[in-house]
Amino acid sequence: MTKKKKSAKQKRVLIVAVIVAIAIVAGSTFAWFTSKDEVTNRLSASADYNVAIAEDFQSPDNWMPGQTINKDVSAVNTGNVDAFVRMWLGGQMRLLSEAKGADVTAALPALTKVTDEAKTKLNLNYYDADAKLYYKTLSKEKINNPEDREANSNMGTNVDEETNQPAEFSEVQAMQAAGVLVYAPANAKYTWTLEQNAEMKVGSFANNAVERLTKGTVVGTAGSGAAKILAGTSADDPNYYGTIDASTFVPQTTGLYLFRRNVGETPDGTPNTYEYSGYYYVSNLDAENGGTYFALSTGTGDNGNSDYVLPSGSVVDNSTAIPSLDQVYPVKVNSGKVFLFAASDKLIDENQLNWTFRNTSTYSGYDVEYANGDKPIIIHIELTNLGNYEEQWTPITDASDYTKTTFYYTNDVEAGDTTKKLVDSVTLDGASAIRGAYIAFDFDLNVFMESVQVTLDDSGNEGYVSVQDWAATPGKNLGATASEFGSRPDNTEISRIRWSAIAP
Repeated sequence: MTKKKKSAKQKRVLIVAVIVAIAIVAGSTFAWFTSKDEVTNRLSASADYNVAIAEDFQSPDNWMPGQTINKDVSAVNTGNVDAFVRMWLGGQMRLLSEAKGADVTAALPALTKVTDEAKTKLNLNYYDADAKLYYKTLSKEKINNPEDREANSNMGTNVDEETNQPAEFSEVQAMQAAGVLVYAPANAKYTWTLEQNAEMKVGSFANNAVERLTKGTVVGTAGSGAAKILAGTSADDPNYYGTIDASTFVPQTTGLYLFRRNVGETPDGTPNTYEYSGYYYVSNLDAENGGTYFALSTGTGDNGNSDYVLPSGSVVDNSTAIPSLDQVYPVKVNSGKVFLFAASDKLIDENQLNWTFRNTSTYSGYDVEYANGDKPIIIHIELTNLGNYEEQWTPITDASDYTKTTFYYTNDVEAGDTTKKLVDSVTLDGASAIRGAYIAFDFDLNVFMESVQVTLDDSGNEGYVSVQDWAATPGKNLGATASEFGSRPDNTEISRIRWSAIAP
């Protein structure tokens, strides 16, 4: 091969190599790797904001006048955010009080059985939906005094009717305890068992004879199933009126039954002083257990010497004109004077209660009163730790309305802390024991609380910008202003807040 040909061939190889190299370089422009760096900085906030009311309180089974019940109330911060706190009090009463029931001379209203245990415990067993009244029945359960029973047992005495010692008496029998029947429904059926030998008229009014009856004989009126039928008062009234055995008397006819006791012995020829008790018996209510005995509305004051006594003027008793004859006539019931015992159930809201706030050197708290005519119900709510110093409650009170008092805590409540208590105890005033003031009542003492989160200023110190608007907001509670703040030495923690009422 000549040198010239060789040179031409080499040129061709060089050109191809250059072309390949160019192609490789061109292709490499699509093979560069790119990278991108992205950083996310997340700042998370979690506010467990939980301020609640803490209390130590156990409701009594039966709150008695003069009895003080411990009730400690404070605020606790169970969250992780410091807070400012204020409290105020309120409440209402659910009152059961005696009301005028149906007139015994009229028909018994339509009644329904009560199932509410709170009512039935008080023997308020029937309800009149039209009048919205609860009717009280007398208990047939016999009660006794265990100490008396034990004492008589130690003496070898059986405490029962065999010895004429009444070991047990029911509420029904207590109404009959006057021992003299003076009123019963026309042609009533009733019986009792003689507790001692007695001479009594047996037979009809027109044809009767005195018989000597032995102890244990069942006596009563016609059709009652008694072993001996007693003579009635007149040909028109077959009922017997006079002495009965209070512990064994059993009515069978629906209607009013009244009993009398002598409470003022007087010379012959002058009227004696009597008092009357009784019940309205219904045979077909709870018939399998001997019927139902409805209590009568009783008087209060000077109407008699015992409880369960009918008010003065309820009856006219003709027998008082001739007491020396030892004869009992049926009494006349004055219409509109004798009523069934009834109870009204009403809710007394906060505005119907008189709330008086007192803050003296000897007593701090509320006197809560329900006027209730001449039978007031008064409750004392004793407060503690009141003042303007650290860890106290500052009362902010409207001078024109003492029911509106708000208590501001003089420090922030840090996470995990509990305030000093505000409420200490609750007492039912002894004046509430006036007879007839109530049958029963529930008093709900409401403790309200509001809080607001503590904020930090630009320097990281606890501030009070947020609290100013919160404290100044009126509502159920009064508005206040924070006029002074005390801080710890490091100036990061609030140690005291001075509260004052907003000027009108």
